[in-house]
Amino acid sequence: MIILEKPVINREMIDAAIYSLENEFPLFGESVAKFEEEFAKFCNVDHAVSTASGTDALLFSLLALGVKMPVTTPCSYIATANVAHLAGGKALFADIDSTNNIDPEKIAKTRKFDAVLPVHLHGYPAKMDDIMEIAEKNNVPVIEDACQAHGAIYRGKRAGSIGHVGCFSFNPVKNMTVCSQGGMAVTNDEKLAKKIRMLADSGRESIYSHEHRIIGYSSRLSSAAAAIGRVQLKYLDGWNEKRREAAGEYAGMLDKRILPPLETKEIKPVYNKFAIKISKRNETKEYLLNNNVQCDAHYPIPIHMQEPYKKQKLEFRNAEKFSKTTLSIPMHPEITKKEIKEVSALLADLDIVFGIS
Repeated sequence: MIILEKPVINREMIDAAIYSLENEFPLFGESVAKFEEEFAKFCNVDHAVSTASGTDALLFSLLALGVKMPVTTPCSYIATANVAHLAGGKALFADIDSTNNIDPEKIAKTRKFDAVLPVHLHGYPAKMDDIMEIAEKNNVPVIEDACQAHGAIYRGKRAGSIGHVGCFSFNPVKNMTVCSQGGMAVTNDEKLAKKIRMLADSGRESIYSHEHRIIGYSSRLSSAAAAIGRVQLKYLDGWNEKRREAAGEYAGMLDKRILPPLETKEIKPVYNKFAIKISKRNETKEYLLNNNVQCDAHYPIPIHMQEPYKKQKLEFRNAEKFSKTTLSIPMHPEITKKEIKEVSALLADLDIVFGIS
């Protein structure tokens, strides 16, 4: 079986976790502070605040900024929209463009939004220059959902460092993981970072304080998880480069019409997923699985058509077409050229069997 995705776990990471368990308090250990410091440096920002999940990083960012009506993409994991409702508001949506990310032109036509929440889907950066310009004109903040884009580059800047705050997830299907749930919010705004930290720690003024200034949550990253994250971070750029090399191999073998957006001079995606577009997606998925190739759709139902949202009866033509035709094929740092060749050969047969979009 050629696997779809594979988190890298090595002896160094295991030893780091064991050392933390044996030598640090399970919460607020030195590894947590160092991981935050190192991740902030990686993103080239001043502050990073760890949380128990990427969803919490998004939620606390919205709460800290007072956001109620963010405009976001219908093509993402549902948590991107859910956080607006958990914050006491409502998610608004705008259709996607050729990058499979939110279309800035559609954002500009959206009414009554108080923030922009772009997603760098599958590790490919959204059009952040245009998004930031629209946000500035409307005097609203930008919260980047970079949960799939650790290390992606947009015009010389790391994904997550461009907006007012960037949010990351470290669950096992991301480009780097803490081998459990985990998240991080990054920002250059000291007051915003402090508010997010308070929200993650039951509203406390600081970890040594008994004074609680706001209503908060319990959303803390464990010391052992942070220890693993520190090791993973050291390898992240190398892993991302291997993903780009794998994408290049696929691009050289597959029909150009089915490829996802690829690297350009100004954009370096990190291919959290390698999602092709193919007309008979479900038949293709079954065909690959029957030939021992793992694959899946990300995401087969756009958010606005999920049960909690479909009462709004919204239509987004591009997002709906994308959801019906996208299929993620094997992509991870340890995939071999032989495996890529085997997958590509099967997909080449589909040109005749099913046709391409």
